[in-house]
Amino acid sequence: MKNIINTFQSFIENLVNIFTDFDNLINIVIGVILLILFILLRNKLSKLILNLVSKVFAAKKPEFVNPFKDALKKPLSVYFVIIGIFLCLYINCRALFVIKSFKIATILVICWAFVNYLSNNLFILFHFGKDADNNMNTTAMKFISNILKIIVIAFAVVMIISELGYNINGLLTGIGVGGLAISLAAQDAVSNLISGFIILFDKPFIVGDFIQTSTVMGVVEEVTMRSTKIRTLEDSEITVPNSTLTDDAIVNISRMNKRMISFDVGLTYSCSNELLKKCEDEIRQYLIDDEEILPSPVRVNFTKLDDSSLNLSIVCYANTSDLDLYYNILSKVNYKVKEIVESNGASFAFPSSSVYFENK
Repeated sequence: MKNIINTFQSFIENLVNIFTDFDNLINIVIGVILLILFILLRNKLSKLILNLVSKVFAAKKPEFVNPFKDALKKPLSVYFVIIGIFLCLYINCRALFVIKSFKIATILVICWAFVNYLSNNLFILFHFGKDADNNMNTTAMKFISNILKIIVIAFAVVMIISELGYNINGLLTGIGVGGLAISLAAQDAVSNLISGFIILFDKPFIVGDFIQTSTVMGVVEEVTMRSTKIRTLEDSEITVPNSTLTDDAIVNISRMNKRMISFDVGLTYSCSNELLKKCEDEIRQYLIDDEEILPSPVRVNFTKLDDSSLNLSIVCYANTSDLDLYYNILSKVNYKVKEIVESNGASFAFPSSSVYFENK
């Protein structure tokens, strides 16, 4: 009788073990099937979700749709594989490290998605116009993109450390103190950096502009976050800190719509009033008729009885902002004024002195 009872108990135990092993086997099979399904369907699932989410942008911001899909397609596809691995493990082993590992993987994928989007689509976010300078904007966007990526990665690292169970308060305090010390030690660099943002976004000039300040005049060749390179008229390159430029008055000569022509013509005192008036009228009429000179304002006036000359003051504006073309127009005007004066029989004055001898 005792042997029969022992045999029955052994049978029951074996039966329980079989069902237990069968349940474990089912869990393993289900986990593997889920993993395979997520691996096979990862691209379709990510495409489906991105299409649904992009419909939100399509109505108001259609330009965001394709960059959004391109940036998040690969991270989302990888995340579905991670979900499959997590479900496969969690069904068979509901341990705490499995959940923590999944959270850490989720943080990494989100960080990857943000960095991927910031690397390629910052121009679209800031809506630069067609007249924006590509060289300066590329410099700004690369710098801002790198700063934002560092911030995102720093947040991800802090969150991962927190998930691992470490106290991050001391770490954050140390980072804050270290950042303060660095900023105090690099005040000039920070000042140039802030000034670089002012130049890049306020755009008092762009690459290729001819500018003038109290200390330098020339063509802007390159703008970085720290300094600006200017090619002077002597063909030397000057690197000016951005803070120096923003603290000074900047004259952007390239943005002039016109250039002023202003000079005086001195005629001799032997010139009669009628002849002087005729020269004045003919010069004025020539300037009004010339297509390269703006018709208004044109000023030709007898302005001064100088020591040795009768001065005609000529003021007009060349219809150009190009420096080379301006000098060509100025040269043409000078030739024409000389021709008008000589054709009327008048003479140009030059500094002279009269010496009188007294007979005794």
